[in-house]
Amino acid sequence: MIKKLVIVESPSKAKTIQKYLGKGYSVLSSQGHVRDLPVSKFGIEINGKFTPDFEIVKGKEKIVKTLKSEARGKEVLLASDNDREGEAIAWHLAKILNMKIEKENRIVFNEITEKVIKESVKKPRHIDMNKVNSQLTRRILDRIVGYKVSPILWKVFKYGLSAGRVQSSALRILCEQEKKIQKFKPQKYFEIGSEIFGMKTKLKAFDGIDLQKNPFSSKKAANEALNYILSTDFTISDVKNVTVTAKAPLPFKTSTLQQAAASELNFPVSRTMKLAQKLYEGVEIEGETIALITYMRTDSYRISNVAKEKAKEFIIKNYGKEYLAQKRIIKKDALSQDAHEAIRPTYPNLEPYSLKGKLPKELHSLYSLIWKRFMASQMANSIYEKRTFTISDEKQRALFTIEFKKRKFDGFEKVMPTKGETKSFPDAHKGDGIEIANPTIIEQETKPPSRYTEASLVKKLEAVGIGRPSTYATIIQRLLDRKYVERAKKSLVPTFLGMIVNDFLTKEFPKIVNLKFTASMEKELDGIEGGKSNWQKVLKEFNDDFVKNLDRVTDNVKSGNFRVAVPTDVKCSKCGTKMVLRYGRYGTYLECPKCGERKKVSAGSDISYDGKTAHVKLSAPEILDEKCPKCGAPLVKRTGRYGDFISCSRYPECDYTRPIIKYARGHCPKCGGRVTIRKSKRGKTFYICENNPKSCDFISWYEPSDFKCPEDGEMLYYKKKRESEVLFCQKCKKEYDVEDLEKD
Repeated sequence: MIKKLVIVESPSKAKTIQKYLGKGYSVLSSQGHVRDLPVSKFGIEINGKFTPDFEIVKGKEKIVKTLKSEARGKEVLLASDNDREGEAIAWHLAKILNMKIEKENRIVFNEITEKVIKESVKKPRHIDMNKVNSQLTRRILDRIVGYKVSPILWKVFKYGLSAGRVQSSALRILCEQEKKIQKFKPQKYFEIGSEIFGMKTKLKAFDGIDLQKNPFSSKKAANEALNYILSTDFTISDVKNVTVTAKAPLPFKTSTLQQAAASELNFPVSRTMKLAQKLYEGVEIEGETIALITYMRTDSYRISNVAKEKAKEFIIKNYGKEYLAQKRIIKKDALSQDAHEAIRPTYPNLEPYSLKGKLPKELHSLYSLIWKRFMASQMANSIYEKRTFTISDEKQRALFTIEFKKRKFDGFEKVMPTKGETKSFPDAHKGDGIEIANPTIIEQETKPPSRYTEASLVKKLEAVGIGRPSTYATIIQRLLDRKYVERAKKSLVPTFLGMIVNDFLTKEFPKIVNLKFTASMEKELDGIEGGKSNWQKVLKEFNDDFVKNLDRVTDNVKSGNFRVAVPTDVKCSKCGTKMVLRYGRYGTYLECPKCGERKKVSAGSDISYDGKTAHVKLSAPEILDEKCPKCGAPLVKRTGRYGDFISCSRYPECDYTRPIIKYARGHCPKCGGRVTIRKSKRGKTFYICENNPKSCDFISWYEPSDFKCPEDGEMLYYKKKRESEVLFCQKCKKEYDVEDLEKD
């Protein structure tokens, strides 16, 4: 007979835990949050205190009904994730199920193994209301900013934009970097390259000047040095031998895992977190569900003693005692909550090679990365012998140096090999004559600052204290979804819309985008969690200041004082005045401030913005290999308020147009016909059967797929969820990973 009900967040986690607990327990999933602030209204009563009005999340009614039914007559244990978000989910569930908050009904764990799960159900604790209040404060702060500022952006720019509290600070980081790049002016400099011992090297110093810091600024100066090198003899003036140590890396925390997966595996941050979630919750291997890693949202490098012992046994057995690390003291980061230990394999002896072919390729790659990093963190440092040759002329005017490294002990590199080792040193000694082979002048140019990648933005956000491990992926995805940022290869590049929205927010709401202020709010949230700050007081202080600024901006918007007009370098074709760039309901357009002439900025046009002037290169319409049926002129592809369309190249003399029909990825669930993609008057995408209204009435805000629900056989639809896209069933409300069903 089932006596206890355990509620977790995800279905796959429920399946794994049910296997470990067995009879006497029922394990169900809440599938994330079941209560939240309402979508259609502000949802917070501010009357001396801040009182949120929570409601059941749309689509979760059936789940809530099932949980209430299953909870009757049973002891309920709330096992959502062990962080602020998870604590809030446990609190919401307790409220819905009429559980006593002061009762010990909360269980937590960092890894999903049989031993840990069975121990956790024996040691329930109270719901941590400090954690809950911290999460509620973050949610309310974000609602205040998003709900009050976003409508202003709709009036100044266009409908559908958002101004999230943390998202706006991240956008500012990207935009400020882009302005530095736009203002950058490259300068030429010159180096002298050559070959010594068959290896390429560069002249390090000339006439006492360090050329690495101060390279030749003119070709004349470089030529003088080159002629001197060609006309003189060189010898080895010094040889230095030192022993150097390469330190074993720390295990992964969330941010460093995201960075490593981006650089080594080319995974977007959102993909890394989705795959890590699967490894944590459990994957099926040869008919058995196994959780392969510990909790993947953490800011700590801490490792449990049990895990250290398991790693120690593995290292001694497979590599030898000399490969075991000496005791390491790791200082706790001042910004770290240290709620969980580092990300590590749950079973250190489960080597990646043993899972090859048993896991999907991406999951195996990420698991290998985590396993190697953890095992390396528990191993000894590697040791190298480094030999440095200094080569100079008799007068020591020209100086070259060249280094060689030979590994003496591989240590942690046994599992994480690195490149750059020299197999042997050159047979050369101090005083030997040396040939400087092929000395040549290399013309170089200073490079602008690098754009942020997803990995480097995560590193920056962590360094300045903005966001937390659970939010990095969501922050980046939201910037992409709002079209504030776009990907260019690996870089994140602010769009023109992102740049002008940032300018507006920086000017009118300076505190929202101020990095120090945003970081200070994170500290306030930490203080609430630690019981040092009162959450209502934190909200009041923020809101009082925010409302004053909001009222000022709102009044200016109502009076028409705000209208985007960015100066450009494009001259009006009628009067020659430089036009301004405006952002309207249907996108960007050029307008002459003198005569009022307007020109649409079509898709494909290049707009760069340095913070003062927009440099616009208008794209020519794409000419099609088709004639206009009205006048015989070539047809062209254009972009309008409702998307792409085809028109006559002689427009406006000839008014022929026709829409370009785009089709959804799936077919109509009612008649099997093709589904067309349309845009509403407000610019929102919807999907309609091509047979509508003749013989089919299908129309939907969600894009249909050709996949069927494994549970009930109904059509699945595509839906955006946080940082990714999922397939969901409108009937049973279950969600599925797109990649999983595509592979099936």
